[in-house]
Amino acid sequence: RSGGDAMWWMIGLSTLGTLVVLFLLGRRNERAVVRDWDLLLTPKGERAYRSLERRVHGEMELVSLTYDEALAVRELGSVDEAIQLLDAGYRAIEHFAPSVIRLLSAMATFSRMVSAMAPVRPIAPGRFRLAQLVSLAALGRLLHEFLVSSSERFRLRLFVLTRGFEVALRYLLRSTRRIVSRDPEADREWEQIDAIRHDVQALTDESLESLRVLLTSLSAEQRQRLLTESPAE
Repeated sequence: RSGGDAMWWMIGLSTLGTLVVLFLLGRRNERAVVRDWDLLLTPKGERAYRSLERRVHGEMELVSLTYDEALAVRELGSVDEAIQLLDAGYRAIEHFAPSVIRLLSAMATFSRMVSAMAPVRPIAPGRFRLAQLVSLAALGRLLHEFLVSSSERFRLRLFVLTRGFEVALRYLLRSTRRIVSRDPEADREWEQIDAIRHDVQALTDESLESLRVLLTSLSAEQRQRLLTESPAE
């Protein structure tokens, strides 16, 4: 009997080893495919992406500077001034986040016009600090494995990002209101806001990466159409 158990253990270990090797090969192949797709982004698409990227990074930098100043002023004891800066930071994100959400919605629409979407990776839960966003990203990563097409995975990614921004805005509003109202637990809310600011930056970066994937796919679609429509020599 012990010999039979040993045989089953060997079979199990062999199977597990094979699965690990296949997984690693798949990850390597996936990275190679992503690099190949990146080569298809046209110069015009690259310029459009870089332009939007600079603008978004500029707005996020302004938000970060506002919150950094609010934290610094608070440390010096100027609570009223810190609250004013905090409110300004919230207003900036309140204006910025809906714009990104609208962009994500437009990207979902355009993705339906692409016959072959470039591959996307699921969003890593480790990118976030808020427990709700960690759980959302973990669910997205799980569902990613059950979807077959790159288009479905891309739209799932956009869904996770959209819900992520909505969650971040909701928590930011709650924490800001508690601080403004001089809630006894305001110190903890300042820590929460710092985590939210970090997560908004992560959501923004992932949104820009999604835009790059879409532009790459649209460029590939355009090239394929030109090749199809060009007269045979």
